Amino acid sequence: MKKIGLICALLVLCGSLTACAKKINGKKAYKVNITSTSKINGKRSELIKIKGTTSAPDGYEVVAVKNDGKDDPVCSNRNMKNYVQVKKGKFTAYIDPLQYNSNVKKGTTLKYHFAAVKDVKRLGNKDKKAIKEKFESNSIKISFNPVTEFVQSNVQKVLGSGAIVSKKSKTVFAITPKKDSNFENDISESMYGDKSKWSKITNKINNLSSQLKTPAGRIALVLINPENHKKFLLVSIGGKAKVDSISSGTVNSNTSNASNMKSSAASTNASNDDSDGDDFELGVILGWLLAYDDEYGDDSEDTNDDYDYSNSDSNDYSDDNNYDDNYSYDDSDDYDSSQDSSSSLPQSSPNTEDEDDFAY
Repeated sequence: MKKIGLICALLVLCGSLTACAKKINGKKAYKVNITSTSKINGKRSELIKIKGTTSAPDGYEVVAVKNDGKDDPVCSNRNMKNYVQVKKGKFTAYIDPLQYNSNVKKGTTLKYHFAAVKDVKRLGNKDKKAIKEKFESNSIKISFNPVTEFVQSNVQKVLGSGAIVSKKSKTVFAITPKKDSNFENDISESMYGDKSKWSKITNKINNLSSQLKTPAGRIALVLINPENHKKFLLVSIGGKAKVDSISSGTVNSNTSNASNMKSSAASTNASNDDSDGDDFELGVILGWLLAYDDEYGDDSEDTNDDYDYSNSDSNDYSDDNNYDDNYSYDDSDDYDSSQDSSSSLPQSSPNTEDEDDFAY
């Protein structure tokens, strides 16, 4: 009798495990439970790091189907290469919120129908539609601005937390020195004669503008005058200073209102305008970006096409534990004026608000 009872129990257990899998047009698909989500630094923007569990066998891949029946890549590393695979009933993966919608921002709610399947690449539209219908949706609310905080985290890694970043357009970002920070003090000293500190600051900002790219392409970094936020000191594009008010001795020249840098269009005629006059607006900077791309090549196309979802074993991105998952804001000043440049890009970022009213 004991043996019969044991056999019955095993049959019930096997039946319950089999019930975990649902048939999707003849293919097995398993339910996925999301246990945690967090923000993490990616290659072009901030990403969502998700952890989850499933009863799917090892090697099964996780798919995230949206309400429109399409799926967003759930990848195994921050370089967004390779679909994540289940191992011992668990997985850690990364989702790019900009794949969900290029206009997502802080407060946006993403809705996904998660499932684990044998091979995501072999799923057809009917399969994805069936997953949407048979599996409940999970909601992930975005608590950050993907692009602005990506730029902010990179800038603060190099310049310290005294460098506050705000978005002026999809490709133009202003750096405002935080009051009483070491970064502000070094800039102020540079304005009044200590050019050695200024060269170190410009080297760092130029290095950042040469490295940083977002889904919109190359960006311009604009350093705001700490003593007059209606003026700026430096405009850096592609590693080159387009405007350098301190070196040129035009710190006190009239420039456009940095808190209201707007233009109805980026005039290509403005691309050759190097003046510091009153017409020095956002449109002029955008014109310089266009001129730079004309001369050196526009890399905006490959910023959106560099995702590789193949399941090869080789990765050109080391997804180790060098990243810091703690994104609380730190008011301490870690700016080091002794460093001439930095080749590394940061992994953590503080909270900052997107200034959508400046969106171009």
